[in-house]
Amino acid sequence: MQINHILAALIALILPCSAANAADIPVPTPRPKSSAAVPKPVVPNLVIAWGCHAQLTTIHAVFKALPPVSDPKGCAIIDPVELSGIPGGAALAPPAVLECETALKVVVFLRDTAQRTAVTTLGSTLKTFVQDSAYVCRSRNGTSKLSEHAFGRALDIGAFVTASGETVPVKAVDAKNEKHDAFLAAIRSAACGPFTTVLGPGSDADHALHFHLDLAPRKGKPFCQ
Repeated sequence: MQINHILAALIALILPCSAANAADIPVPTPRPKSSAAVPKPVVPNLVIAWGCHAQLTTIHAVFKALPPVSDPKGCAIIDPVELSGIPGGAALAPPAVLECETALKVVVFLRDTAQRTAVTTLGSTLKTFVQDSAYVCRSRNGTSKLSEHAFGRALDIGAFVTASGETVPVKAVDAKNEKHDAFLAAIRSAACGPFTTVLGPGSDADHALHFHLDLAPRKGKPFCQ
């Protein structure tokens, strides 16, 4: 009987101690989920805009960054710039508010294609690109769908002025001035591809006196008319 009492006493001493030790044992931290399940970080639009601004700066375009454009009608530009000068000293007049990537496309096209075409067909470089319309919060004529102008992705050019002071207005073919006709035809043809939409004289009455160039998202071929 005495042995039983001793065993009972020992058990009573051991059990509380074991319970206390068990409480002190740290619980392992759950293993994190596979890295494959972690979503990729979203690149801020500001970073994208900065990259475009850097490219414009590198090629010596004259521009200034503007705050984002937002209108209750749905018009918007995340990274607008005001473009006023083309590398080489030519001006875009008046300055045009465009989405940055569109501005970059315009600068490269005017600097390379338009200037080269002017030299070969007009015998002079260009000093001014006269723009009729850039960002405007409006719908397409005759529809309720917003125009590409509403997103800063479109530019209308109404005339070209050469370094020698000659003005080449955008208009229908004029048999009296073959040089102008050749220049305008070459510009229009070359724009189809760099831009997804190219409209001008003959397309419709709304584009009888300017070239409309835009970067509307398209799955197929550019729309050039």
